[in-house]
Amino acid sequence: MNPNPHPHPPGSVLLADDHGLVRHGLQLLIAEVLPALRVHLAGSLAETVSTLEQAGRFDLVLLDLTLPDVHGLAGLHRLREDFPYVPVVILSAQDDRDTVLAALDAGAMGFISKAASPGELREALTGVLVERRIHLPRSVSGGLAALPDSGGRELSTLAALGLTERQIEVLGYVVQGLRNKEIARALERSEVVVKKHVTAALQLLGAPNRTRLLVLLSQKGYRVPSMRAAAAD
Repeated sequence: MNPNPHPHPPGSVLLADDHGLVRHGLQLLIAEVLPALRVHLAGSLAETVSTLEQAGRFDLVLLDLTLPDVHGLAGLHRLREDFPYVPVVILSAQDDRDTVLAALDAGAMGFISKAASPGELREALTGVLVERRIHLPRSVSGGLAALPDSGGRELSTLAALGLTERQIEVLGYVVQGLRNKEIARALERSEVVVKKHVTAALQLLGAPNRTRLLVLLSQKGYRVPSMRAAAAD
């Protein structure tokens, strides 16, 4: 039996950070945890955008909030607008609760703190890149984690709470940071229909908005579905 329950990690990640030492240090750490993963580096938002335009599809962008040519969450807004089907996780030393929640509200599918210990960082990277679990710092998640034997819960299990198959499908796009118009395009449905599905799902889960939904799913250890099929359409 293969001891690795997830033998096929995502193919490539783009790491955007303005400090060369941090970039290369994280590249080495990722190579240690996920040796099959291809890591591309960028030192600015302009370089990030150029790489996304020229280097093909990425499975994930790890984005710092302190790039030299953009302020705060403006870089995240730009990526979500120009590359809606590329999942973005924030990697930053600014890990206070307000910053994390603002990043989620702007479309990030997770947040990794640079203040995390090497062990915590390894766990976060493995969770996000291999198990595709939503990861948030403990300042927001409350320190709760997925059950050790869960391997990350599938969103399909939300059916037990009364969600329909379509509502769960829509939630899969929501946690990737897509807005209603991108979800509508992917599903070939109207924005009105998508909004109804999102609203109903949030009500059933007891989440007042998308940001709180992501926190809730992170606390419960749910996995993020792949966007490859949608991006290929």
